[in-house]
Amino acid sequence: MTPTMLERPTSRFLPRAWLSVVLGLAIGLSPAVASAGENLQVKNEVIDLMLCYGEGTDAFGEPGNPDAFIDGLEIYQECFTEDAIFNLWPAGTDFNDAPLVSVVGPLAWAENIVDPAVPRNPVTGLSISRGQHMLTNFKVETKGRTGTLSAYLSATRTIFDPDPVNPATGAVTNVSVANGTYTLYVEKVQGKWMVNQLDLKLISLADYFTAD
Repeated sequence: MTPTMLERPTSRFLPRAWLSVVLGLAIGLSPAVASAGENLQVKNEVIDLMLCYGEGTDAFGEPGNPDAFIDGLEIYQECFTEDAIFNLWPAGTDFNDAPLVSVVGPLAWAENIVDPAVPRNPVTGLSISRGQHMLTNFKVETKGRTGTLSAYLSATRTIFDPDPVNPATGAVTNVSVANGTYTLYVEKVQGKWMVNQLDLKLISLADYFTAD
């Protein structure tokens, strides 16, 4: 019985020259596709570190949460090494100079910069504000087990007049907006990308203007 076309090997229908081209393309493209997928995964993992920082920072000012400091710090510890360096250039400073503020460790950053910036009810000690980080224009570069990320920042913090019945709510009375650039320096530690340095350069800070 004559074999059907489906039963015949591909090489019977392709000239040998074309067969070698097809095989060459298949073999050559596979590593490229795999590399592109790996690079995209690494990029996403590094970007997640930036988003982790934004989430943690905003958590410090969660209204009505007496454990806000602990919760924010726990988020920080998911994305920063214990000896991570935090550098701050406030708006109006020369970015070519040494940072005006430099501390070591996420706890020091939280205690000296983040938590003091959260307005609180003097009676309850709870936050009377909300913060929101908007992060964009991500640029990621990695080489081996190290890398950098830069991102634009637009952060908003509101202050509200707490409602007597529900202190976690109230009419917004003031707003502040910060804009600048974050740069993260990252490394792979025990198979996980972590931040070992954060640089924050503020280009502007509109401090507490009325929301009306």
